[in-house]
Parts: sequence; C-alpha cells; structure tokens
Amino acid sequence: MKIKRILTVLIAAVLALGVMSTTALAVDPYTTYNYDAWYNALPSQAGYEVIQTVTYRDVGLERVRDPSSEFYISDTENVNFSDMKDFFISPKGEMYIVDTGNNRIVKLSMDFELLAVYKNFPGSTAKHTVVDDQGNEITVDADELKAPYGIFVDKDDVMYIADRDNQRIVKCVEETPTSARILQEYYKPETALYESQSFYCTKVLVDAAKNVYVICPAVNKGAIMFSDSGSFVGYYGANRVEVTAEVIRNKLWRKIASEEQIASLTKSTPVEYANFDIDDEGFIYTVTEVANASTDAVKRMNPAGYNILEKTADNNEFGDQVSVTYNGTTYATRLTDIAVSDDHFINILDYTSGRVFQYDERCNQLLIFGFDQEEQRGGFSNPNAIETWGDNIYVLDGRNNDITVFGMTEFGSYVHEAIKLHNQGLYEEAYEVWKEVLKRDGAFYMGLVGTTKALYNQDDYKGAMKYAKLAFYGDEYDRAFEANRQETLRNNFTLYVILIILLVILYFVVKILQKKGKIPQRLIATGVGKVVDAGKNAVMSVVEKIKKGGKGK
Repeated sequence: MKIKRILTVLIAAVLALGVMSTTALAVDPYTTYNYDAWYNALPSQAGYEVIQTVTYRDVGLERVRDPSSEFYISDTENVNFSDMKDFFISPKGEMYIVDTGNNRIVKLSMDFELLAVYKNFPGSTAKHTVVDDQGNEITVDADELKAPYGIFVDKDDVMYIADRDNQRIVKCVEETPTSARILQEYYKPETALYESQSFYCTKVLVDAAKNVYVICPAVNKGAIMFSDSGSFVGYYGANRVEVTAEVIRNKLWRKIASEEQIASLTKSTPVEYANFDIDDEGFIYTVTEVANASTDAVKRMNPAGYNILEKTADNNEFGDQVSVTYNGTTYATRLTDIAVSDDHFINILDYTSGRVFQYDERCNQLLIFGFDQEEQRGGFSNPNAIETWGDNIYVLDGRNNDITVFGMTEFGSYVHEAIKLHNQGLYEEAYEVWKEVLKRDGAFYMGLVGTTKALYNQDDYKGAMKYAKLAFYGDEYDRAFEANRQETLRNNFTLYVILIILLVILYFVVKILQKKGKIPQRLIATGVGKVVDAGKNAVMSVVEKIKKGGKGK
C-alpha cells in the first residue's frame, strides 16, 4: 500500500511539473504592441515568435579542435563564438557569421550545419602599413583577419569582408573549409578627397555591377565607393545634417580625434550610416543610428545616391515613438541594422530595446516584436545584426553570442497577405484578409486603413466613413463623406423634386380655394395647415440630410 501511495504521489508530481513547464513555454518572453494614428502604443497580437536560439553548441564548433575533422584549426582554437558583429545570408541560402573576437568567418547552412570556419586568408599583398589610433604608421600581417566587423557575399559565393583593424576590405573565395584565398584588397583611398587619416571599415556591400560600398565611422560624407578594380569612385548618398554649433565643433574635432573619441561623437551626434542593405532591384537601403529623427534615419537610394523614400513613403517615423525607461535611465531609439526581405518588407533593428520594427515598402508600420531591455530573461544584450530568409527573421546578439530565429505567426501571415494586396491596389481582395486581422486586433491601424479603402471601393461609403473615423484617417473620411453625399443626391433626386413640386402645387391650390371661400378657415388651420407644415418640415429635413451626407443606400 505504501509503495502504491508513493508511486501515485510521484506520478502526480511529474504530471504537475509537465503542466507547469508547458505553461511556461506557452508564454511569450516579450510583450507586443503597435501604434495608432496618434502614436499611442496599444497592445497587439504577435506577428513573430521565437522558434529557435542557436549557439556554438548547436553548430558543432568544437570540431575546430579535432585533428580528424576537416574544420580543425588548432588545439587551442576557441570553440565558442566571441563578440559577433555581423552576419549575412547569401543568395544560395548559406549563413556567414563574422566571429569578430576570434578573427574568423563561420559558414553555416540554413539548418545550422557547420560548412566552414575561415581562419586563414592567404594571397594578400603581404604586409602593409596602416595608421594606428595615435597617428603612428605601423606594419601589420595580412594573412589573418583583425577584428572583422562586416561581410557581404555575392551570388558567386565571393566574400567581401570589412577587416576593421587591418583597415581593408578583403575580397576572397573559399580555398579549404578553414581558409579563403584573397582575390583583391581595398585600402584607404590615396586622394585628397578622402580626408580621414584611417580606414577603420565596419560594413561592406556590393551591387550588381561589382561596385563596393564601405561604411567607416570616421567618414560622414556617405558610403565610400570603389569600382570592382579597386579604384576610389567617391562618396555615395551622404546624409543631410542640420547646421548647428555642435555639428560644426564635431566636424572639426573628427579631423584630429582618435577612433575611440570619434566613437563617442557617433553616439552624441551621429550623421554617418550605421548599416545598409540592398534589395533584388539594386536599391540600397541605409539606416542611421539616430534617436527619434525622421530625416534620413532610413533611406532607399537609387544608383545615383538619391533618397526615393521621401516621394514614395506614407510615413517617415521609424523605431519607437516614445523613449524607453529602464532602471531609472531613459533610452532613445538607436537604429543599428536594416534587412529588406525578398517581398520588400523593411525590418529595422533597434539596439536600445532589442526590438525589430517592420514596415512595408511605403514605410507603413506593420509589426513590432523582440525583447525589451526591461525583460531580461532571454532578452538581447547586444543586438548587432538582422537578416531575413523566407518568412523567418534572424537576430544576432554579440554579447550572448547566439542567433535568435523568429518565425511568422498566423496573425503575421494575415498582415503580410493583406498588405501585399493593399499595396497593389487590390483593396477589395484584401478586404476578407483585413477582416481576419481585425478579428485578432481590432485597433490594428493598417487594418482599419485597408478596410476603409476596401469599403470605399465597394461603394459602402458609410462603412468607409466609420473605419476612417476609427483610424483618424481624415483624407479618406472626407473622400467617403463627399461620395456619400453625392450618392444620396443622385439616388433620391427625382423623389425630392417631385415632393417639392407637389408641395408647391398644394400650397397654391390651398391659397386659391381659400380666396374663393371653398375651404373653411378652421379646416385650413387644423387640417391643410398641418399638412403644409409637415411638408415644410420634411423638405427641411431632406436638406439637412443632404448637408450631412444623407442616409446612403
């Protein structure tokens, strides 16, 4: 009997623990919200949810110490990631991680299978001279990376690496699973147009014509542009700067400051790009690490370097519209990276809050997800980079040294489907999908806007006015109001004219009969008079309804 009791208690305990763990896993580790037309944050459904977190253990990095492995480097090689700064998903669907603290590039499949660990980079132009933080010329070896910060991989698997402390861009291809042969190097431009003493490059990007674009924190004239042959072309798409005393002071200070001092200026008055991405049409998207700014915070530039978002965007506000307060300190939005998906959804990573802000191609706010600083359990400590592949979004954390994979929820898929139809002008086709969105979040701003346009196209002007009012969409409300008023006049015009004519005829008939004495005065006062008054009131009522927009259909 005792044994049975003990077994019963143990089974009950195991079941209880199972229920508790299931409940804990079912709770999202972060809260979700969105903004209304007045930039008020409102609770919302999650458009994405965490489906996986990947560390060095999941990719088998311990093989870099296994002499029998093709990935063997040395017995002392670090088996962990260290201070990861960037990653890139190639057109072939392979992930390249910039393992900055270990001076190497780690290549993975999209199933996180280890494909290569590039540690050696033969084929350099041997040693080269660079200028250190104190302005001294030093000679460095070039067969290894030194604090790489960024990477880009083209459709031919050619890697372009921003080798920061070697002050160069490395163009290379795989030679073995542990080495990549250098094809070309891009160094500091030797021209008077390049005013900085150093070339501490942090990000690199290549277009279809093989032009190379480089971001350096010490350069605020835009991206540094090279031709495929390595010639300096010039600067691409500089940000605009408001001329203030502080801006003038910082511009002068940059000419003589060290890299650490320049980094501190970047945080106070950033004017250079933080990161960039390129879409399948060749447009370059840039993001500037700037707090609560609308001018040039995010740009979409054509080959000439002109921002075309200003002409196509419905909104120019990016990131959190309010500051985040944590442990008594207020943090402003810092936009640190941008990734444009194949279907042109813009995803922006906020370094401060660890959140991802997603927009459509017209910069309409769609979804917000990720980890807030106040929710430390499993949250981001140092979110450095973001990438997209299919419906998934990947965020790289340089302090936790892991990659978080976000998968799209049912709500997110409805939003994406609806907004694609909406932006093609297929408002009526999007209507049924918007209804599914609003079932899950009745205050979803783009759902209200999309429903407004769909109802307008269906000639349901009263319905369009209702949803436009909910969305505070003034222009669309006015359009629906005017259409409703015109429809009211058009549908009831004949009736109104006949009614007015009959009332006029009745009025004159009564007057004539009254003069001839054929209608008693008392009857006029109590009978016909009331009819005339009622008719008059009816006419006035119709006029008022016309003024207000009428009843509609």
